[in-house]
Amino acid sequence: MQTHKVLIIYHSKYGHTKKYAQWLAEALSADICESGNLKNDMLKDYATIVFGGSLYAGKNKAAALIVKHFEQLKNKKVVLFTCGVADVNSEANIVNINKSLDTIITPDIRDKIKIFHLRGGIDYDNLSFLHKTMMKIVYSQLSKKPDSELTDENRDLLATYGQNIDFVTKEMLEPIIQYCNNR
Repeated sequence: MQTHKVLIIYHSKYGHTKKYAQWLAEALSADICESGNLKNDMLKDYATIVFGGSLYAGKNKAAALIVKHFEQLKNKKVVLFTCGVADVNSEANIVNINKSLDTIITPDIRDKIKIFHLRGGIDYDNLSFLHKTMMKIVYSQLSKKPDSELTDENRDLLATYGQNIDFVTKEMLEPIIQYCNNR
């Protein structure tokens, strides 16, 4: 018996995905669970389950959870939202995000879930040493390129390197809310 309609499960390293998950739980009157606290038997009580996670070096813990638990999820409404600093209004970025997800999610599973991409942010002060190093390498490589080879997003990264940028807005959640509310 499904006692709760919606469950939000999220993995957040720097807080942007968590903020989206909390707002989504509020908007949908949903229960919320950090991915590390997920127990197998929790999934059976929900008709709709939303997974949220960031992409780090092509990995997405939320997508991996869907794959791991798909046998329990296959007859439910399943949503995945990604969260990252990349501009989700750029078709090239969406193609790259989807390529990363395709290394995690099989085509069979992908056909049975709905995926949304949200824009998060970056807080250089709170980045791990590894992520700071990765961003420094990206910055160094981009700064050596001629301007004619840079994308708008490359230019934005160069202009804002080292700054704290937050693109998180409640409006980004509207398509997910509408999808979850439609049966």
